[in-house]
Amino acid sequence: MKYSAVAGLRPQRRSPAVIALAAAGVTATLALAACSSSGSSSSSSAAAAATGSSSPAASGSSSAAVAPDPANPTVLLDWFPNPDHASLYMAKTQGDFTKAGLSGVTLQAPSGSQDALKLVSTGAMALGISYEPNVVTAASQGLDVEAVAALVPTPLNTLLISSKSGLTSIKGLAGKKIGTTGDPVETAVLNTILKKNGVTPSSTQQIAVSEGLIPAMLSGNVQAIIGGYRNVEAIQLKLQGQTPVEYKVEDQGVPTYDELVVVAQKSKLASDPGYAAMVRDFLAGLAQGDAAAQASPSAAIAALKPVVGAGGYTDADINAMVPVTVADYKNPLGFGQMSASNWQAYADWMLANKLITKAVTASEAETDAYLPGN
Repeated sequence: MKYSAVAGLRPQRRSPAVIALAAAGVTATLALAACSSSGSSSSSSAAAAATGSSSPAASGSSSAAVAPDPANPTVLLDWFPNPDHASLYMAKTQGDFTKAGLSGVTLQAPSGSQDALKLVSTGAMALGISYEPNVVTAASQGLDVEAVAALVPTPLNTLLISSKSGLTSIKGLAGKKIGTTGDPVETAVLNTILKKNGVTPSSTQQIAVSEGLIPAMLSGNVQAIIGGYRNVEAIQLKLQGQTPVEYKVEDQGVPTYDELVVVAQKSKLASDPGYAAMVRDFLAGLAQGDAAAQASPSAAIAALKPVVGAGGYTDADINAMVPVTVADYKNPLGFGQMSASNWQAYADWMLANKLITKAVTASEAETDAYLPGN
């Protein structure tokens, strides 16, 4: 099912089981990439919207991978173009990637939210956009990927309590219904928050909502949701006339993390100077797009509007969501920088919550070595 900003349908972005399939089936993934050049019609339209191109290479599904062109890399997104991607489209619109030394950059929507890790790890895609929890899971399973930059250097996931519920604190959620995406990571996040606030998780009714997070809140079927982003679902609720009570997960006992990251093939970074140079050039261009988006949210909105139709976003959505998103691009460590200590704390939290079965060190999952100035 496609994600719709109106319906609030968010994919399970961090499912460890899906990533595990990639670790067990790299050869099968490559075979699929070789024989699936036609893609589905829905995947074709999504990718065409993401790239702004009608060419077969641009409009086919993400499974239709070809050998990466180091001068014109394809970057596989985590999902349909959305406000989180403002800096990417800003850099592309301004020509920042070309100025950094690349012939061009293709931004492609995936067929599924786990495609980026799978296809980058096999070398079928040059770069991808993923999530820190996914990358930690991939590292625990031995996938050949690592994060090379923080795209959104802060959590966006937020506990949202309905304004219709009458609740004024997390403690009030005891005995209440909480909507989730059904993602194990989200369940662990929610339980961590509840425990910190003196609520026994089993005292709540945690419901994987089939109709989507937004409809579940608007209908009153649940009194709160987890898995919604403060720059997307929280804004959508406000536009629908319901201003939720917001609790940032990082303020409620969950270790902070980088919501979105750029991922590259780890072994190729070490063995292929040309590939490593491409990654450096890409990040140099992205840094300019990031700075420009922060400086001019209106320009970032203009860069995004032509490509967000596949996600169901309206102009009102984008006008409200992008300024909140680009404010979260500000990285106190500098563009793209990732804190090794924060990554370690988050990996340890995932292990303690049985989201991974093998300990991961930060250096196995992320590196700042290819960022501008390094």
